[in-house]
Amino acid sequence: MAVGVGRRIRRGVVLVLVAVGGCDLDEVTLVDPTDVVVAEVILQVAQDPGDESRLTAFVHRTVGAGGTSEPVPGARIIVSKTSGASVELAERDISYCVATLPELADGSCYWTTPMVAAGFRPGDGIELYIELPGGAVMRGATTVPGAFALHGVPPGGACTLPADTSFDLRWDVAAGAWAYVNEAAIRGLPDAMALRGIQVTEDPLHLLGVSISEADTSIIFPGEFGVFNRFELERDLATALQSGLPPLTEADVSIAAADRNWVNWVRGGNFNPSGQVRLPSITGAGTGVFGAVVLRRLGIAVEVDPAHPWASSPPCPSTP
Repeated sequence: MAVGVGRRIRRGVVLVLVAVGGCDLDEVTLVDPTDVVVAEVILQVAQDPGDESRLTAFVHRTVGAGGTSEPVPGARIIVSKTSGASVELAERDISYCVATLPELADGSCYWTTPMVAAGFRPGDGIELYIELPGGAVMRGATTVPGAFALHGVPPGGACTLPADTSFDLRWDVAAGAWAYVNEAAIRGLPDAMALRGIQVTEDPLHLLGVSISEADTSIIFPGEFGVFNRFELERDLATALQSGLPPLTEADVSIAAADRNWVNWVRGGNFNPSGQVRLPSITGAGTGVFGAVVLRRLGIAVEVDPAHPWASSPPCPSTP
């Protein structure tokens, strides 16, 4: 997910949403906030059985400096492999790209089916061509990060964890990744924490973490997942999560290997992995991001009911 300030991208990667592709650092410019076409084109490559790849483009024209934006209908958007295969995105309802938009903001959504998006694979070199109404052109390029696997768990599987226990989640290096964006959606906390006198209002509770380098391939669950939520969580809850989760809770965890273009652009709240200023990777008649992420998922069950579908899953890997 590109994650824009005040806008929530339809759930894929967080958020979601760096290979040595795209523009060189000395070729990029800062985003001009006024009267410009902005395209956020994100490829999410799923690696787990049952998960779906996604390829979307959210395109809008900024109007003034007050946060107002308008749709850009009628664009032609093509994403191609450097090997030659290409796909043209179809214009769809805005809900295919974003779940919410701030007041006064609007845009156009372009999309292709998960089956078509699945034709793009880890390690692919890809190029973007956008022809705007009137003939102006925008371009971008990147390389999808390489394939990787989580250690000690089957692809798309789950593991069980004792209550009040942390574990070191590890994975392989994804070649060309500039960061790993790590998200946990924890369910069952309101009831479980109420027994400990801690109030939790969100269910699920979304926690975000990040590993900033290709070789930084581990994160402590759940304590390090809240690094970008620390100012939003109640102190008692944040402290409790450092020790693990209470019984009868579960978490959907995702690890996303992100390319340079995604990392240099994505911003939202406290999530600014490469600084406060966005660096675009689309050139020509507009600006924006052409980014790619490769996604792995894991389910974690903490002393759940025996009837729970994850209850018979193997234990989560022990920390070496």
